[in-house]
Amino acid sequence: MAGEIVYMLGVVFAVFAVNYALRALPFVLFGGRDRNLPQWVASLGSYISPVIILALIVYSYSGLRWRTPWPYLAGALTVALHLWRRNPLASIVAGTVLYMCLVGCGCTTAETSLAYDGAHPLIRFSNTGIRFKDEYVTPSRAIELLEENQIPHDATIHILVDDDFTDRRATWVFQHNYLARAGYSRSVLVSKRVATSAAVDSKPRRAAESAPGKPQKIRYKKADE
Repeated sequence: MAGEIVYMLGVVFAVFAVNYALRALPFVLFGGRDRNLPQWVASLGSYISPVIILALIVYSYSGLRWRTPWPYLAGALTVALHLWRRNPLASIVAGTVLYMCLVGCGCTTAETSLAYDGAHPLIRFSNTGIRFKDEYVTPSRAIELLEENQIPHDATIHILVDDDFTDRRATWVFQHNYLARAGYSRSVLVSKRVATSAAVDSKPRRAAESAPGKPQKIRYKKADE
């Protein structure tokens, strides 16, 4: 316990020393009545603020996934209002208010992570059709959505099969003719607490060789277990 206290005090002292030294260094180098600020330092100071603002703008807008282009109005409004009124407070407040209103309307402002583990199957087979999450899709569209969401090809694709869905041939065709050809060679058919796994080959095989065999049944846990 005493060693941890000494360690924490040492960390606090080191942070304080570095922070104080960085703040005091300009006064030591350029302080005094007979010392004038070098010209290159004065010119550099005039560029620091715009560079910092530009870095913040690039950081804020890079890597964002918007549902519509309208949220960029927040940045455009901030710039236009500042050029018009030359009032930083008014432009910042107006841009922030518009930004929050757009976020409240459902515009996403960050990359959304798509869960594709066993507790959240992406694809579902039912008597009404194939669904990718909550959207009814064709088999080809399901593959496109996997690619668009950047699901790795070595990931296990969990396919939820409803209990009353009896067309097992359809799931086998989807695994071998669609998933495997697209590079997704690992897929699992999930039905409540039991899953049947299939490791499919992306290379085409003859009909006699590619007939579906008896699936291996394994214990499958729910998310709340």
